[in-house]
Amino acid sequence: MANQLIKDLRAIAEGLDGDGPQWPHIPCPSCRRGGLALVSNSMTQEETAGSKRAQSHPDWDPDWVHGHFSCLLKCQKTSCDFVRLVGDTGLFLKSSEDGYIEFFTPRFFIPHLPLIESYDLCPRTVQELIDAAAKITWVDPSSAANRLRSAVEALMDDQGIPRKRVRDGRPYDVSLHNRIVAHKAAKPEHAVSTDLLLAVKWIGNVGSHDHRLRISDVLDGVEILDHTLDQIYDSTKDEIRRKAAAIAARKGIPASRFGGPVPF
Repeated sequence: MANQLIKDLRAIAEGLDGDGPQWPHIPCPSCRRGGLALVSNSMTQEETAGSKRAQSHPDWDPDWVHGHFSCLLKCQKTSCDFVRLVGDTGLFLKSSEDGYIEFFTPRFFIPHLPLIESYDLCPRTVQELIDAAAKITWVDPSSAANRLRSAVEALMDDQGIPRKRVRDGRPYDVSLHNRIVAHKAAKPEHAVSTDLLLAVKWIGNVGSHDHRLRISDVLDGVEILDHTLDQIYDSTKDEIRRKAAAIAARKGIPASRFGGPVPF
């Protein structure tokens, strides 16, 4: 099933252009379902000093303009928190008819936006590391990817895959790669989804050593991790199979018709 949350986050990562009503669906951190809307009269903007000075340059072009913005967002549910959005602004040529329009690049959402659908299913240690990634995804994708890698380490902890082993009487650290391989062997029912975690590990490795990663790369890792967490921790699939088997055994007759075991 398509992960709508990831679709929303990918749309946000492309930048916000035009007025608030034209922005993509921004998931609410409080209820995780509602959409955030721009609060009227909350937008503040400031062109940077360098951008202002550049206007005297003979080759100046409108797409040289850049600055910063801050605004408030609010879900339709009155019980949800306000969200502060801070980021960068600029101009880009949308088309010859529309001319230059302003766009907004998010850098911080406070509180942070949710990253995964399966958040409530997974262990607290994994949740905390995903939250740590979510706080910095928009401003430092490489560091966020590294925290996702740490979330995979915590997942292996929860699954009982040791971080250390003993060789020749001496303890040694087990690499995350080998822990994932060990999990695949120990839990063959999750073998396919466990293999996917190697991709999250590789993205995290790149994030540890340089700053080439983009937000889209992090969201790739998020999508893979979310799918794997769902496969490992979501028990509703088993419940649905049991329910379907019971209905089939009753041939669709409501369960309340039977006071004891199904008679056929």
